[in-house]
Amino acid sequence: MRDAAAGGTAAGGAAAGREDRLALSDILCMCQIGVTEEERRERQRLAVDLELYADLEEAGRSGDLRRAIDYRDVCESVRGLLEAGSFHLVEAAARGVLDLVLARFPVRRAVVRVRKFVLPRVGHVEVQMERSR
Repeated sequence: MRDAAAGGTAAGGAAAGREDRLALSDILCMCQIGVTEEERRERQRLAVDLELYADLEEAGRSGDLRRAIDYRDVCESVRGLLEAGSFHLVEAAARGVLDLVLARFPVRRAVVRVRKFVLPRVGHVEVQMERSR
């Protein structure tokens, strides 16, 4: 949602107690991340999952994007943050995503999972964090 003041109840707004979920899976990014110089030499692939909790009732009833969380905007914002930034730890990347999502989008609560594919014979390393307003 780009304009929370567009009138009516914005996503993340009104009905107390209503908590709907918008999930985004496998947002793929190429990020400068790692502790050692060797790790940071080349960008590494990260995969991000997000669960955004907000009141989505008005978006569902109206079909109006202005009353919804624009998930394309969420994906582009997350990818932009991670691909433009530089992080030493997966935890720092996850926290940065949470800070961005809570500051920019009308959500009450967010869960982020960031996966890094770095260790031999290990599918991935994953950090999960959750924060509320």
